[in-house]
Amino acid sequence: MQPLILASTIAIGMMLGYKLNDKPEIDLISAHSYPNDSIYQTGRVEELIRFIDNRYVDKINADELTNAAVEAIFSKLDPHSVYMTPQEVEDNNVSMNGKYYGIGIENYFIDDTINVSNVFNQSPAAKAGLKMFDKIVSIDGIGVAGQKMDYDQIRKMMHKELGQSLELGVMREGQPLKFKLNIEEIPLKSVKYDYLPDIQTEVIKIDRFAAHTYSEFMAAIETHFKDNKAKHLIIDLRNNPGGYLPEVVNILCQIFEEKERLLFYTEGRNNKKNEYKTTGKRFFNINKVVVLIDENSASASEILAGAIQDWDRGLIIGRRSFGKGLVQEQYALNNGGAIRLTVSRYYTPSGRSIQRNYTNASQYGNDLTARYVHGDLFYKDSTLVKDTEVFQTKILNRKVMGSGGITPDIFIGLPEQDRDPAYYEIKSLIPEFAFTYLSHHTELVKEAGRPQVDDKVEKAFKKFISEKSELFDSVKEHFHFEPFREEIAHEMWEVTLKAYNNDVVVRFYDKFMNAAISVIRTDKGPADYTIEK
Repeated sequence: MQPLILASTIAIGMMLGYKLNDKPEIDLISAHSYPNDSIYQTGRVEELIRFIDNRYVDKINADELTNAAVEAIFSKLDPHSVYMTPQEVEDNNVSMNGKYYGIGIENYFIDDTINVSNVFNQSPAAKAGLKMFDKIVSIDGIGVAGQKMDYDQIRKMMHKELGQSLELGVMREGQPLKFKLNIEEIPLKSVKYDYLPDIQTEVIKIDRFAAHTYSEFMAAIETHFKDNKAKHLIIDLRNNPGGYLPEVVNILCQIFEEKERLLFYTEGRNNKKNEYKTTGKRFFNINKVVVLIDENSASASEILAGAIQDWDRGLIIGRRSFGKGLVQEQYALNNGGAIRLTVSRYYTPSGRSIQRNYTNASQYGNDLTARYVHGDLFYKDSTLVKDTEVFQTKILNRKVMGSGGITPDIFIGLPEQDRDPAYYEIKSLIPEFAFTYLSHHTELVKEAGRPQVDDKVEKAFKKFISEKSELFDSVKEHFHFEPFREEIAHEMWEVTLKAYNNDVVVRFYDKFMNAAISVIRTDKGPADYTIEK
């Protein structure tokens, strides 16, 4: 039984090739079998639906009515207690189990067409000869490009069982091709890593805490710490919605050398206090630790960052995290769905509950927008969290804040230009632009180097956003390209590296990473920082 912690507004997508923009919700959860006398079999809900079905003037969909009734019940609880449809359960299982059945691609859904954006090494897609930039125009003989179909419809067409086959019609540089692929088990990694030799530092990016995250983390650590090449560690938890609790505990036990050190505890009305402590069985010596977080770092990510901060073990860099301090248990239902019920709260070593106030569901759901408008994402002194209880760290007695998320020791704001909604929207279009531009200039990809952002790229970008951005007209007269140059260059480089089966972990223009590297280079540590500085 694995407790699981995730946030409801963040996602982790992939299908047979998911578009990575779509992420199903994940929360700190334990899995349970729901009793046979579930709400789907007995009780007032079923009785009411059955009565309506027998007597109502028009034909009804009993399943839809039941789902609506269940959702109405959960709307009266906290935002993370939810009913999950069978499809949502399946999506969540795929992202958290570290594997799925498919062909091994990632894709963009651009202009009503699926464009292959990545082909996993040794996958059925790679074996069959599918390539980046291929456009999928048919599935098993049925046209899907330019058909005004929803992405979910196409996704369902690609969904097959292990051992079945799939026939894809593809357009490649104007030439029609056909591929027959077998559905296989595709591993889905949650950890990426890189090494910075000049500062002897391992950088580990954790996308989520899935079933095999700890083993992947240890494989990354062993790569450079085993021979004492690496001394320091940067853990990137940005956009990490959380995951399985044991994975977080095991990782923290490799960061703390002490035994029986409290990492966090959980407690609820019907759940006794349960403390999670270090084992004292650390395999490698890790000196400095820096953790990167942002407003999308939630639940299990906040547990890790909170333990590091409360014990003054390292520095937290970034922006205030999501603020989810609730623990759920998940119960399987007979219809293939599940319910997630909040059963307890978790507390950091100093006793903090970092859960945001959720008495107003609308405000809770719109928190990120409120933070953007208020300036919370731009300036360290503009936080929306007021009058929160103050706690002290366990070693240095530094002041740390309670509810509202983990407040970083070093604040990294969004660029000032992003305060303009038009620029913020334009920035979000950069990944799609980089991919689209290189799909029309594949000679740049074949060079396997960093594509240059020249005048042609600038001209193409302006044309692209004028067609894609609804807000571009408001800044058209005073639009400046320079603020976007570095990010476009890196996105183009990332596309190029993916074509050669390489991951990008350290971005050369990343202010978070640059701040972390600066900390590693200096003798400064937690004693030199408080959240008030």
